[in-house]
Amino acid sequence: MTWYQGPDGSGSPSARFGHSATLFGGSKMLIFGGWNGKDVFNDFYVLDLEAMSWSQPKCTGPAPTPRQGHVAIQVGNNLLVQGGFCFDDDKQKAAGNRQGSQLRSCYLNDIRILDCEKFEWSRLRISGVPPLPRYGHTANISGSNIVFFGGWSCRSGLREE
Repeated sequence: MTWYQGPDGSGSPSARFGHSATLFGGSKMLIFGGWNGKDVFNDFYVLDLEAMSWSQPKCTGPAPTPRQGHVAIQVGNNLLVQGGFCFDDDKQKAAGNRQGSQLRSCYLNDIRILDCEKFEWSRLRISGVPPLPRYGHTANISGSNIVFFGGWSCRSGLREE
């Protein structure tokens, strides 16, 4: 195995962490979201691993809110994005004595789907009880199910009796 310095510069995403990087179709890497320590993103980039070139397709539909620490997984020709965390410093400061309530709203549990042929976002309709909003978790496909595991939720670290 040999490490290769990938392309930078023209068309590449800005420096960030907490984003997702999903191998798609064996020849593309899809980058979504993340945080640079100041700004939280909901932008979308594609790295063509054969041409080693970046692009930023124009996406339509109801895009996910900016987030970091989410999961993203390929399901057929779609990218599924779930959960994450979005801290808004201004909202937190404005919350005054209600900072705990504001902080709980930073944890996300929505699910969005990006059709990677049309580059169109949509909401996923689900049934049953969704997991608690969380970030830093994982997702894997098991048969016809997607299994979410771990991470931090708004209840992590609470002393339960």
